Amino acid sequence: MNLSVNDIRRLQQGDLHTFDLVYKLYSQRLYGFAYSILKNHEDAKEIVQETFLKLWKNRKQLRSDQSPKAFLFKISYNISIDLIRRRLKNDQYLEYLKGHFSDNDEAAENIADYNELSDALKKIIAEFPEQRQRIFRMSREEGLSHAEIADKLGITPKTVENHINLALKTMRKKLSGGSYVAQLFSVFFF
Repeated sequence: MNLSVNDIRRLQQGDLHTFDLVYKLYSQRLYGFAYSILKNHEDAKEIVQETFLKLWKNRKQLRSDQSPKAFLFKISYNISIDLIRRRLKNDQYLEYLKGHFSDNDEAAENIADYNELSDALKKIIAEFPEQRQRIFRMSREEGLSHAEIADKLGITPKTVENHINLALKTMRKKLSGGSYVAQLFSVFFF
């Protein structure tokens, strides 16, 4: 079943019945999607809940010609990737991963690759001009939006976007000659 233009308009206006309909239509598919990324049932359930919370908060941004399905899957994907990024910065989680895969030589090699890559990224970031470093860290480490960074630094969101794009371009360029793991890392996380 697809939602009609009128259904989308009712959702934009805050109709709870339509919201429930959207939930019934897409929650199981979103769960499967989140689980395929995170491989954890509890995390996938949380992603679904957070996705629908964001849908409700941002329902007015839906366009009547836009599929809520695409909107929901984009939100779910972004939340899942953000969760992975936060966890990769958590030392306890990294220790858990190391312990979980310690018997596996290939996993140990991947952890070594990750540590080497992490060090390389820190060096690249340290070479950025001071403003770019600050903006990049606020975006990636603190999880702030372009608008939030712009507000805190007294600059325009477009300036923030330009700094982020230049930082990512530099990182991709410097990592392009590296290992396959480095290239994958840059694709998924930057």
